[in-house]
Amino acid sequence: MTVDQAVRESAVRRIAYAVLVAAVRGRRERGGDWGEAVLAEFPETTGDWAAVRWAIGGLRAVRYERRARRRELPRLVRIRRRAVLIALIGVVGGLAVNRFVLSVGYQPSGSMQPTYDISDRYVVDLAAFRLTGVQRGDIVEFPMPGTDRLVIKRVIGLPGDTVECRDGRVWRNGSPLDEPYLPADLDWSRTDCSATTVPPHQLYVLGDHRVVSTDSREYGTVGEGDLHGRVLLGL
Repeated sequence: MTVDQAVRESAVRRIAYAVLVAAVRGRRERGGDWGEAVLAEFPETTGDWAAVRWAIGGLRAVRYERRARRRELPRLVRIRRRAVLIALIGVVGGLAVNRFVLSVGYQPSGSMQPTYDISDRYVVDLAAFRLTGVQRGDIVEFPMPGTDRLVIKRVIGLPGDTVECRDGRVWRNGSPLDEPYLPADLDWSRTDCSATTVPPHQLYVLGDHRVVSTDSREYGTVGEGDLHGRVLLGL
């Protein structure tokens, strides 16, 4: 029985043979001796199940053959290959983390002093906050409305909260806020704002340095869906 006759018998046999060829030869015209021997004997199998078992056995033989070839390489070559592989895995893993899990931000202004000073860097959670949501007091990163520039501000009001200012202090739902993160100098921590009830799916945010910060007092509430991330810690 020729190879063509064998692999035409059923879709299962064709798939088993194709997988075996890909494993043995890859992009080469010929594979290793063990792999080629397995391919040559494939037509001798009878039935779909026998073909699948033969292919599985062939995959194991190919794996052992590749390991044997690697062991024959000079030790220095093997060490270099392993080092390159580890480096590639590290780079890919680092890029994935930076793109989808965590990132590092930069504070260009004094709007969050004294919590974050000018030129401070901070770590941003890009994923977990979407599952847990944000809480009052969290610092979040988002593009300033009307721009692509990312800024960080503190969440003062969640959907349904009423935020207002009395005598330079922030009140939420009728109670004054305890804000130990504000500048010690009362002239810099004084807050003036108009009463606002936060709409659904929106957040009321303020910078810690109230005198210089541009925030919800100027551009209104920020959409929860617009958040880029939640600040975890400073660097």
